[in-house]
Amino acid sequence: MKDIKQVPSFLIKLYEILESEQAVVCWNKEGTAFYIQDPAQLTEQILPQYFKHRNYQSFLRQLNMYGFKKLKNIQGKNEFQHQQFRKGVKNNLQKIKRRNQEDIKQSLEILTKEFKSESYLNEHEKMRKQLIQIQSDQEKLLQEIRFQMDRNRRLWRETQDISEKINQIKNYSLSKLNKLILIIQKLPQDAQISKMAKLKDKILRKLETIEMENQAKDISFDKQDSNSYYEPNLTGVKSPAGYSPKTK
Repeated sequence: MKDIKQVPSFLIKLYEILESEQAVVCWNKEGTAFYIQDPAQLTEQILPQYFKHRNYQSFLRQLNMYGFKKLKNIQGKNEFQHQQFRKGVKNNLQKIKRRNQEDIKQSLEILTKEFKSESYLNEHEKMRKQLIQIQSDQEKLLQEIRFQMDRNRRLWRETQDISEKINQIKNYSLSKLNKLILIIQKLPQDAQISKMAKLKDKILRKLETIEMENQAKDISFDKQDSNSYYEPNLTGVKSPAGYSPKTK
């Protein structure tokens, strides 16, 4: 048996990675091939630890150099396989030989194309997820816009209703005031003056009430009669006994 030290260091380190406690590069269930669970994590963590670089292409070239083949398993994942590279059979590593330069070049071109295809698919998947997120954000924004538009329409209708009620109150007040003026104009002059004096406070109070209701935007108009003013009736009241007006 040849000494294990004659085995290329790349193969030994690759085998050590697979035998270590990590989940980035793993054996398949049969132990006849291995697959890369996360290429990005392999590049950032595993390669610097074992090979002192972060070049994924260089790692693929090394696999190709020693005759590893890239295959698809049942789950559709890529696996790297070599007839002499088996789990639990470390001594077989010495049987793995480097390929000649022509074979290496052809295989490397195939691997490079596959790597670019995978990179494209990964990028396409990222863009697809970003597009889905953008569409979701747009839908939320549209829902918010619709909500605000409905709210504005409700506020506009409420404003219109308030304006109409205010106009109704104004028209009612003016109509009533015009009727009172017509009635007063038909009275004799002295009666007009007396009537105007009595109605002055009533009209002012009514206008102040309308103004306050408009400012508070609380439109509720109740028709209530104001307290009428009555002159004291002194008819039949006798003067105190012994009282007589002084004469000049």
